[in-house]
Amino acid sequence: MLALATVMQLGISLPQQTPAAIGPIITPALHLSRAELGLLTSAIWGGMLLGMLPSGLLTDRFGERWVVSGGALGVAGVLLLAAQTNSFLPLFLLLWPAAVFASAGSPGGTRALALWFGARERGLAMGVRQTGVTAAGVLAALTLPRLAAAYGWPAAFRAVALAVVLLVAVFVIGYREPAAARGPGAATGFRLRDLAQNSTFLAATGFGFVFMGALGAAVTYTAVTVHEGAHLGPVEAGVILALVQVGGTAGRIGWGVFSDRLGRRAPVMAFSGGLAVVCCLAVAWLVRPGVPAPLLGALFVLVGLSTMGWNALYITLASELAVERAATVVGAGTMLNFAGMLVVTPLFGAIADAARSYAPAWVALAAWCALGTLLALRIREGGRHLYTTAVASPAEL
Repeated sequence: MLALATVMQLGISLPQQTPAAIGPIITPALHLSRAELGLLTSAIWGGMLLGMLPSGLLTDRFGERWVVSGGALGVAGVLLLAAQTNSFLPLFLLLWPAAVFASAGSPGGTRALALWFGARERGLAMGVRQTGVTAAGVLAALTLPRLAAAYGWPAAFRAVALAVVLLVAVFVIGYREPAAARGPGAATGFRLRDLAQNSTFLAATGFGFVFMGALGAAVTYTAVTVHEGAHLGPVEAGVILALVQVGGTAGRIGWGVFSDRLGRRAPVMAFSGGLAVVCCLAVAWLVRPGVPAPLLGALFVLVGLSTMGWNALYITLASELAVERAATVVGAGTMLNFAGMLVVTPLFGAIADAARSYAPAWVALAAWCALGTLLALRIREGGRHLYTTAVASPAEL
């Protein structure tokens, strides 16, 4: 079940990674500014913001398989339309509904694992599932630039549409709910408005708001930063972006295991945030011509570890507030998180446009990450549940 959820997450995450992966190619092809490239990625994050809560509510009501399969078909259809465009505005507008459909993946996968895994295993399980996001980034960074360079950027969108359908089909065919989750719901006492009064949810979601913005900026602008700042070619820049995703993969598993052993999520989130501050400052200082590529690669692995690795910790913490309504809770929280990405990603590009350099934008991102680290220190995990659960997960039976 964990493998199926991870494969589904990989497929549904590919559209998120596409504009960044082909950034050095699509930017001159469509005559995009730095800010417009950021807006393409922000359209995806914004669409997911709109879709997360409805997807969570639908998933808790109808189950993961129906909602995720419908989302995958919607994503593929809209991406095929996007491949027919030839300018910024229609592409920007089409990426919004594509992302609304793609938003079905996160609440669905979260609910599946919250039901299948107990508290002592949940951090690792969520971390493994979330590696589907970073694996999608690695796959996109290593394949899409070559495909776009050979056949044009629309070919990348068509390939992603096909991959989404095939990978999500594996999940839909193979997934089953655990027996303990069937029958009458156990989520009595849960009210959506209770989230607004839960201090743990608010502090953790504030952290997620900040670092989802950092994640969006790092993923969107890594390739173009090293392309312009260190004079690497588009394919080499794609490799550096893949290393960011490798770091994110290691973080999502490693931070999850660490938090399971520690029995707490918040201290690990704070440590990851502090590392992100240091890494962003290092990028501003080190990315320039003549710096050895292996040094840049190592640095961007740490960028991924810190700006991307935290995500599974947040999802695990949020899902533990109400396990049987995990899709709704995570959908609501992730909706707010994506608002940070929608704001920060184009703002990063606007700073780079104004300064005519990416270095000041990375310094600003370091300051933004410092704010998120302070919020992590305010998370209180004791007594955080929204109600007493009545159904144990299979691992706890």
